[in-house]
Amino acid sequence: MKFLLDENLGKQVAQFLQQSGHLVLRVKQISPGAEDAQVLTLATSKGAILLTSDKDFGELIFKYGQPHRGIILLRLPNQRSDNKIEALKEIFSKHKDIRGFMVVTEKDGKFRIKKK
Repeated sequence: MKFLLDENLGKQVAQFLQQSGHLVLRVKQISPGAEDAQVLTLATSKGAILLTSDKDFGELIFKYGQPHRGIILLRLPNQRSDNKIEALKEIFSKHKDIRGFMVVTEKDGKFRIKKK
């Protein structure tokens, strides 16, 4: 899979995805400081799934109907990279085909994955 990582996701997450065989693009390298709409357009034009911790993308998708190739929103209380990686492992173990808008939350050490 091809992912575009929003600026709120660090190098460790990118390295994990690359080591897992995925192609990884990073907003921080391609278009630092880009507005959310620009990030979403970039992900779509690159054919990439957007990986973010920014809930504003939901509004762009559901309110304004912007096209996308898939979005994973990590809404985790623990924002450390190792926790984000654990959440991604959970996603990959349960979902082989990532499309649509996916929200990942965590409670009591367990990840919940909700597709919209």
